[in-house]
Amino acid sequence: MSTLYVVATPIGNLEDLTRRAARVLGSVPVVIAEDTRVTRKILDEIGAKPTVLSFHRRSSNRSLANVTKHLGNGDVALVSDAGTPGVNDPGQTIVAAAVELGHDIVPLPGASSIMAALSVSGLYVDQFVAHGFLPASGGKRRRLLGKVAQESVAGVVFEAPHRLRDTLADIADVMPDRGLVVCRELTKMHEEIWRGTATEALEHFDSPKGEFLIVVAPLERNEAAGPSNLKDDDLKRINATALALTDSYGSRRDLVDAVAKKTGLPRRQVYQALHGEA
Repeated sequence: MSTLYVVATPIGNLEDLTRRAARVLGSVPVVIAEDTRVTRKILDEIGAKPTVLSFHRRSSNRSLANVTKHLGNGDVALVSDAGTPGVNDPGQTIVAAAVELGHDIVPLPGASSIMAALSVSGLYVDQFVAHGFLPASGGKRRRLLGKVAQESVAGVVFEAPHRLRDTLADIADVMPDRGLVVCRELTKMHEEIWRGTATEALEHFDSPKGEFLIVVAPLERNEAAGPSNLKDDDLKRINATALALTDSYGSRRDLVDAVAKKTGLPRRQVYQALHGEA
């Protein structure tokens, strides 16, 4: 049986391509890429000239059948636009198909934006959860961030520049005091690794540009006393105060701030109580 090589490619700096990856990409007859234009830059850099086929999230079953047909005729390399295929990209479908057909699958490790970000985070990261790109919908995004806020391990999320500020505002609502590491354009010319809280990040990234990855510090033990530990009287007081103040505040953040100030209860507990997480 032929082999599917799962090849990690640079996340920005072409010098991060491994010698092994260059050798394999230069020897296989076919490379499957998410964006052929991106991949051709890498192939041109190493002087490789395989046939390059496109496979992305909108590719059809016919496209998958075409990939498996080539795999039936010889070795194939799978790459993503950047980083390791099969992690937050459509390569998962091809790997699964190759497994089912009984082909050998060989990983070629290399660049990973997640591991790069965690390695410079300054956090003690024995465990982490990678959530991929956050939902575009504000409600779904806030619900997911509510879960991230309660995790005792670091959380990693990707975000597009045009949604970064919305995401930071939601993080400021859900976990205002939690530490973040915001990585921008990792390994590229304008690489930036920024540390602080979401509120501080909103001030810093006033007009975001580039690709972003956010590492959220894990829940610390002294934060663990969440709204579930609130007394019934406190929950009733929160809800009653919120009801009385709702018409006076246009944004969710301002309402939470006002209720916390009025009741004297921690802002995080107020937020989670008002969003059904108590």
